[in-house]
Amino acid sequence: MLRFSGLVMTIALIVYIVFFLLKWLKRREKLEMIIFKTCLYVYACGVIKYTIFPLMLNAFLIEDTKIFVTGPYMNLIPFNSISEMFIAGRESAVFQIVANIIMFVPLGMLLPLCYPKLKWKSVFAISFIATVGIELAQLLQDLIYQSPFKFVDIDDVILNFSGGIIGYMIFVMFRPLLRKMGLYPNV
Repeated sequence: MLRFSGLVMTIALIVYIVFFLLKWLKRREKLEMIIFKTCLYVYACGVIKYTIFPLMLNAFLIEDTKIFVTGPYMNLIPFNSISEMFIAGRESAVFQIVANIIMFVPLGMLLPLCYPKLKWKSVFAISFIATVGIELAQLLQDLIYQSPFKFVDIDDVILNFSGGIIGYMIFVMFRPLLRKMGLYPNV
């Protein structure tokens, strides 16, 4: 099983920081921008770690999963899995909904901070493409493993995308303060 370990992320982060420190030392990028982009990088690594990994490379593990995981692994009906969780009285329903929204709030906030010329439509499009990309990667894993290893859910797309929109709205609320502090340019 291929895991996204802390060591891998630490090494990648060190390489990333060295790259941006060199850019900063050459005065190509402001320190604040380097910090924002580093936050975006760490955030993206975290999302990938918790949505795509682990990858099963061992045939035995794939066969083992087929034995223990059964049932549907895809929901293409909007709000179906959300309503089923509440009907079943699952205590984790609220947590799962809130977590799916919160997962994409940082993306909506960090994209315009890292790329000030980005318009709201682009932030929304990137949020949408990212969440659809995650669900497609999970579907691809299920197809490759021929087993429901990941649950592909349109409700995740809706909730994640909503989180991206909420994140952008939070950014817009704080944009005047960020400008006043000199952390965001007047574009």
